[in-house]
Amino acid sequence: TFQCRQSRAAAVVAPMPKSGHGTPTGRRLRNRSESDLRGNTTEEDTDLADDPPNSEQESNEARKVAQNNEGGEKLLSKVKMKKMTIRAVMGVSMMVTFGGIIYLGHLYLCTLVFALQCFIFSELVGVRKRQAAEKRLPLFRSIQWAWFFVASFFTWSGSICDFVASDPRFLSSHSTARLLLEKNMMVSFSLYTLLLMVSVLSLRKGLYKYQIKQYTWTVVTICIVVFQTQAVFHLIYAGLFWFVLPSSLVICNDIMAYYCGQVFGKKLIKRRFLELSPNKTWEGFLGSAFFTMLFAFWFSRHLCGYKWMTCAPERITFSVSPLSCDVDQMYRPQSIAQILYETMPRLDAAEVFAGSLPMLKALGELEICQAQIHALSLGFFASFAAPFGGFLSSAIKRAYGIKDFNNLIPGHGGMMDRFDCQFVMFLCTFVHIRTFCQAPVTIEMVLASAAKLSLNEQQALVNKLQDQLSR
Repeated sequence: TFQCRQSRAAAVVAPMPKSGHGTPTGRRLRNRSESDLRGNTTEEDTDLADDPPNSEQESNEARKVAQNNEGGEKLLSKVKMKKMTIRAVMGVSMMVTFGGIIYLGHLYLCTLVFALQCFIFSELVGVRKRQAAEKRLPLFRSIQWAWFFVASFFTWSGSICDFVASDPRFLSSHSTARLLLEKNMMVSFSLYTLLLMVSVLSLRKGLYKYQIKQYTWTVVTICIVVFQTQAVFHLIYAGLFWFVLPSSLVICNDIMAYYCGQVFGKKLIKRRFLELSPNKTWEGFLGSAFFTMLFAFWFSRHLCGYKWMTCAPERITFSVSPLSCDVDQMYRPQSIAQILYETMPRLDAAEVFAGSLPMLKALGELEICQAQIHALSLGFFASFAAPFGGFLSSAIKRAYGIKDFNNLIPGHGGMMDRFDCQFVMFLCTFVHIRTFCQAPVTIEMVLASAAKLSLNEQQALVNKLQDQLSR
């Protein structure tokens, strides 16, 4: 056996050319060998060296190396194009599905959001799962899911109760659902207390540190998945405009960031964009912001033309029926001068634009919707703040050494990989419409509160209102 190995070694070594590293031939072979290892193409490899090869064989070898490198670049280009195609096809498929659910109606969208919450919670808590420890804790995962459902009940029930509180049919009913919704705070607190006791009793000796870390991660995950989306019901039932627009802005920003990064990445700005995401580039970040702002201004005007988007439903139902309402002034085209006059009465916009340059005067006569101005504000947030939800997702994946949270969607990863920026975007939209678009108190809110009063209290309320109006 030893002799066979010696003969094989001799056979391998024998064909090597006997040229020292100090000679030109030796230098060329050494440089070409190093180039092969690095995968680069040097001057000698492409027959561009100052000293031409001494033999036709060496010239052929150099051509083969160059062809191999060119073939590798072509293969890389094909793989890159295939990845972009798969990503585009799956992205279009998801958008078509999203559009179909929007067509079905508001309650179907709420169901979709809750299903996404379940998927994403499963993906996030799964990154810290350790099978060896959990085999000794058979109910540990069940307790984690119990925390999730309690938090979901607290957020969803409160939103639903606020909406149906003014519905006469709900007020006249005596069902268990009404009891749970009206007493949702007490029910949620009772479930929270019970889970707290069960969680403490489930702690096992030798696993305290592991279990506490898991419970802490569960709370963080609930904050990310549940509490950031607690306003989704309010957004959907305030009009689909306020759900479709922000989610579309995030989708647009994500798509344009990917393609701007692929086309222009590291060609204009060489500096690395973010350590957490080495593949992210300044060109992708800034290019996507530009296109997102344009998309926000155009798409919001398009949505304003549909009552299905601007009208708020009066009841919760799975039936698909058209909506009819008096379209709010915010969704109607107005001149910029008129919008400025309504928002800033002290500023005489008519005089400002009338006495200005012709170009500025024409700008004052340009008709837009107030909703487009709100859309630009949301587009700015979607471009420069919402992506940090994705950066947080990248930090989590880097911390636990995973590429994607799941492989559910080819070319995209898991649900968390696709919706990581949507959570903070929904929260921003809710704060925005509560601050700039909706009155803090409405007639419906007053009537809903008055309906909970006794007959004598309602009569006293009417008398006080009459007294105030007569003054």
